[in-house]
Amino acid sequence: MQSNKEELKKSLLDLLLEDTEFRHAVAGAIGYKEILDRIAKVEEEIKALREEANNLREETNNLRKDLNDLRRDMNEGFRRHDEELKRHWESIEKLRQDMLEGFKRHDKLLQELQVGLGSLGRRMGKDLEKLILNIYRDQLIQLGIDEDKARRFEYIDIKGLYGLKGKRYELDVVVSNSHLDILEVKSHIEEEDIVVFYEKVNSIRSLIEREYKAGVRRLIVVAVHMDKEAVDKAKELGIECIYGNMVID
Repeated sequence: MQSNKEELKKSLLDLLLEDTEFRHAVAGAIGYKEILDRIAKVEEEIKALREEANNLREETNNLRKDLNDLRRDMNEGFRRHDEELKRHWESIEKLRQDMLEGFKRHDKLLQELQVGLGSLGRRMGKDLEKLILNIYRDQLIQLGIDEDKARRFEYIDIKGLYGLKGKRYELDVVVSNSHLDILEVKSHIEEEDIVVFYEKVNSIRSLIEREYKAGVRRLIVVAVHMDKEAVDKAKELGIECIYGNMVID
């Protein structure tokens, strides 16, 4: 009797677990059907939520994958951009160095050219002076001046003892016995040239006389062409003139 009862209980439990309709019938009979329906509905909602969560997880994974791909693409783009920018900067730096080197060569050539032109100008100036003195040799001899005795006096006032620091003084000095004649030789002399010549000599007269141990006796200008105003100014300052042509405006 007891064995049959146990078998019946087991059979009923199996039915409740395996047969949904039987389970609902029993629940309805004992008043739990409504609760079971709600539970079933909740289970369906949970199942739907789980499916939705799975879908969201899948979309999230896909989005994460897309973001990773985008990050790799951006990093690759930045790397290429940095390499390209580096090449541009290297090219610009090389161009800058080439330009600086070119400027240095240009400045060196310009400096050499200026030195050459200055040297050429001085040589041409001296040659022209010799030519002019040779043209007026007779007039100079009449004044008792031997052009072959002319000496080039040069002095740079480094300390500014007689005027501006670094000023260069160049004069043709003829030494005759115990006196000096100072010449200014140019192809064309204007009034301003007379004034400059007079002031230049007188600013360093003591230096010249000390150098040659003789006094300055005369200032003489020799020119191919000489403005009338220059002739008048020379007479006013006591400067003797030798020229071939007087220019009158």
